[in-house]
This record gives sequence, structure tokens and C-alpha cells, in this order.
Amino acid sequence: MHPLRPPGDTGCGAATTRGAYSQSTIADPTVPELANSERLARRWFATVHRGAFGELSELVHEDVELVSKVRAGVVLQGRAEVARFIDETVASSLFEAVAEVYTPIDDERVVVEGRIRWIDEERVIRDDPVIWAMEFSDELLLRFVPARTTIEAQTILASTG
Repeated sequence: MHPLRPPGDTGCGAATTRGAYSQSTIADPTVPELANSERLARRWFATVHRGAFGELSELVHEDVELVSKVRAGVVLQGRAEVARFIDETVASSLFEAVAEVYTPIDDERVVVEGRIRWIDEERVIRDDPVIWAMEFSDELLLRFVPARTTIEAQTILASTG
């Protein structure tokens, strides 16, 4: 835990009040629990925020499908291919990925709105808003697809629900 952050604040994404300054161990019935999909997405982005790209392959499903936002047209299939892409491309081109809004569909699917700062193929630093459709299976990332709108992300996720 970062010494300047309150408990429960991972430092990635918009601040929430879910247990942020609470010292009590008794659950507050007025604060809803996180959907499992949101919890898993927050874990993913916390790992990215720490720059622990080597750990990401441990968070992806064997049958993962990842559509790259930083390399147009690149669709990756399988844990080994995604791990190689993260090591060779993402670790060197991604400066920051910030998740700001999490909208769970259910315990396996979530739409995440945020921003990424990255270097494109022409070596230009970009700062873009992005929406991701994320799906999990067995607590691991199964699909990670960028979308233009939240409705498009919901449509992508509806095709698997």
C-alpha cells in the first residue's frame, strides 16, 4: 500500500468512497459490494498502473482474446501470444492506462472507461480516451476489446452473455 493513499485506494482510476477511510471492519449495508467483474478489472488496471507487465500473463485465461488499442488491427489469441505481445510491445509503448468508470454488466463482464497515454507506430505520444469491454472466466481475463462507445462495448459483451 502506498503510504499516502487511504486503505482501498489502488491509485488507478477515479477515487471511490467504498471503504476509503473506514477503520471499521463491520460491513456497511448501505455501500454495495463490488461486482466480481469490477473487482477483477480493478486488479488488472492496478497491475498495469504498477508497471508489473510480467504479472499480466498470470491474470489472463488460456483462451484469452485481446484486441490491441496501441497496435491497430492486432488481435491476439491465447495466453502465450498475449504474454509475448505485452513483453514486446505494451511494456515499451504504454505510459499509462487509467480506468475511471467501471460499469459491471454481471460478475463476468464489465465496461471500463478511461484514458491511455502511449507511443503510436509513428513514435508520437498519444493521450486518448478509451472504452474497454472486458470479460472474465475463472477469475482470469478472457476478452479485452477496445470500443468507441459504451453502447458498442455493451454490444460486444452481449454477444457472449
